[in-house]
Amino acid sequence: MKIFGFLFIAFFTFSCLSDIALEDDVKAKENETQILAYFAGQNQSPSSLSDGGYYFVTKSNPSGELATKGDSLYVHYEFSNLATGKVLDSTNRATNSPYFLRYGNGNPVFVSLFTALREGEQATLVIPGTAQSFPDLPAYTPMKVKIKSYVVRTQEDLIREFIARNGYTVTDTQADGLRYIRLQAGTGEIPAQGKVVKIKYTGRFLSSKAFDGNMARTDSLSVTIGGTQTVPGFQMGIEKMRLGEKSVIVFPSALGYGVNGNSSIPGYTPLSFEIYVAKIE
Repeated sequence: MKIFGFLFIAFFTFSCLSDIALEDDVKAKENETQILAYFAGQNQSPSSLSDGGYYFVTKSNPSGELATKGDSLYVHYEFSNLATGKVLDSTNRATNSPYFLRYGNGNPVFVSLFTALREGEQATLVIPGTAQSFPDLPAYTPMKVKIKSYVVRTQEDLIREFIARNGYTVTDTQADGLRYIRLQAGTGEIPAQGKVVKIKYTGRFLSSKAFDGNMARTDSLSVTIGGTQTVPGFQMGIEKMRLGEKSVIVFPSALGYGVNGNSSIPGYTPLSFEIYVAKIE
């Protein structure tokens, strides 16, 4: 996916500074003529996009889901030079390694297209060239993007798939989307407001990749019952636990790091935590 770096710069320049990226109206018209001629040669009637590109849905799925902001998108694509047909970049379908992006935060090449494309559809997108040249893509040469596979996953989809993949049985589901999964029962009462709970934990993305934790260390994390020092989902999960209890909690980004995320967690990211209550003070 090496072309994405310079495509981001090129397409941002085109989208935001079109009067500079296209030297004059002549170049813009030439690009449009080339693009429309390509689709005419394919006997296709494309739809226009606000950023100057054109697209045609080659495989439709009217019942497919339209993405909304924060959804996870998985895309198999092929970029090529419209004039020569030379492939510039592509994902690997043989190993099922799609390009991942979050709707609303992804590469600008795709932003406007995915407002119209439904899950399961395939499409051809052609975007105008820019004043900047790249290897095998001279300045002002339109680029063709084939969308070969397109999957939309909401946070709720990802949470359900994570639970099923790990074979978990959910103990409790809250209306706000938090799932509590008891792995090992604890003893005694649920700690009262103001009590300090010492916990061991591992935080994971729903890909199961760990991003934080202290399970392998000797220290523990102190959390005050009724406090606000952690994200809401983490706090809610801990407040359900007794001494010696072990659980997994899973929750959407609204109970985590929200739309903005933090330095290591992107916005709109659902999370899971494995938690063990080691001590209550």
